[in-house]
Amino acid sequence: MITAVVLVLIAAALLFGSGWLSCSIARKLEARFPPRGLFVSANGVRMHLLDLPAAQPSDRTLPTVLLVHGANLCSEDMRMALGERLSRKLRVIIPDRPGQGYSAPGLGPLASPAYQVTLIREVLRERGVSGPLIVVGHSFGGLIALRYALDNPDTVKGLVVINPTTHPRPHGIRWIQRVFDVLMKPSINYTVLPPMFMAMMGRVATRIFRPEPPPPDYAERSRLGLALMAKRFSGSLQEYSGLRDQLTDHVPRYPAVRVPTVIVAGSADPVVPPQIHAEALAQAIPGARLVRIAGAGHMAHHAHAEVIAAEIERLAGCAGGQTTLRAVERPLQAAAAPQRA
Repeated sequence: MITAVVLVLIAAALLFGSGWLSCSIARKLEARFPPRGLFVSANGVRMHLLDLPAAQPSDRTLPTVLLVHGANLCSEDMRMALGERLSRKLRVIIPDRPGQGYSAPGLGPLASPAYQVTLIREVLRERGVSGPLIVVGHSFGGLIALRYALDNPDTVKGLVVINPTTHPRPHGIRWIQRVFDVLMKPSINYTVLPPMFMAMMGRVATRIFRPEPPPPDYAERSRLGLALMAKRFSGSLQEYSGLRDQLTDHVPRYPAVRVPTVIVAGSADPVVPPQIHAEALAQAIPGARLVRIAGAGHMAHHAHAEVIAAEIERLAGCAGGQTTLRAVERPLQAAAAPQRA
């Protein structure tokens, strides 16, 4: 009996110590990386965004580019990869998605692309942007971008999705769902995970970029540590937990995307395999343009920013670079699609 009590007290002390350390780390990171953008109220939810004006304004009316970041990231990832490059000619808006960066989660379900699109649309309205838009999304942000185009076809001029998360994996990965359920518990997420992530920050960056190397000082410049702190990581876990159901619901809707669409697929992406996601999406959207980048991993928008920026500028109607990569208008016939058992 005494032994059991001692073990319980030790466990409680360890959890308390981990919780204190996690809160301390989060406070230090927020002091180190203060918000560098603007705050607006979107349906009562405090949203943070970067609004980058065009450095060389055109005498023509050009679309605004909306960049939507992926999971476990914030607006800084898109800014350093594409935002500054595109803002030479185009106005670029990069929101922190709900629950990420310095945007509040609000009351809606974070796993719902419809909810996230509603808030992002209000962010644009608050900044005086009604259209036309080029909507660009990476990974889970690709699903948000697709939903934005479906819900707002009159204001979207073009759509670019980079290694998008679009289809449920064959048979699902049930054990991952159980892992998410465990990690969402405050006793884990608010105590153990933050110190562990900080100790592994370099490995985390290397893992999400594989097989390509991350840019120098990526974790520092992208504020990756902020995204892995308990409050924000909790939002990501909610997205992961509901992802399969959301993908299943959205798959039948993809053929309704009618805006000019470019799908960028890193051939070596181990996180969101192109055979399951990008290539299947290219079959579903009429006239979609599939750009395959040989050897590119999940974070292709960094190492291959010029190729992707050229596609965005082409859709926007301003002069851009030329790509020599293979681009296929209707890449696969349904009979030749990868097996999705």
